[in-house]
Amino acid sequence: MSFLRWLMHFMFGLLALACVALGIYFAVENSQIISPVVAGYALQSGSVGVWLVCVLLLGILLGFLASLLPIFSQRRRVRGLSKQLKKVERELQAAHRKASGD
Repeated sequence: MSFLRWLMHFMFGLLALACVALGIYFAVENSQIISPVVAGYALQSGSVGVWLVCVLLLGILLGFLASLLPIFSQRRRVRGLSKQLKKVERELQAAHRKASGD
C-alpha cells in the first residue's frame, strides 16, 4: 500500500474517531430527557444528545442517498448512449461493407 493511501486511511480513521468522541461528548453534556413527537406520535424517551445525534445521522444518510440519485441517472444515460453508439457503429460498418462490395 502506498504512503498516500495509508495516510488517507489514517486521516479518515482520525476523523471517524473525532466524530465518535464528539457524539459521546454531546450526548453526555445534553442529558435532559425528552420524548419527541413526530406526526402526532410520541417517540421513545431519551436524552436530548442521543436524539440529536440520531437525527444528525439520519440526515447524513438521507443526504447520501439523495446524492446517489444523479449518479444512477447518469449511469443509465451512459448505458443508453453506449447502446446507441454500438448500433450506429454496426450501421456504419454495414454501410462500409456495402460500399466496398459495390
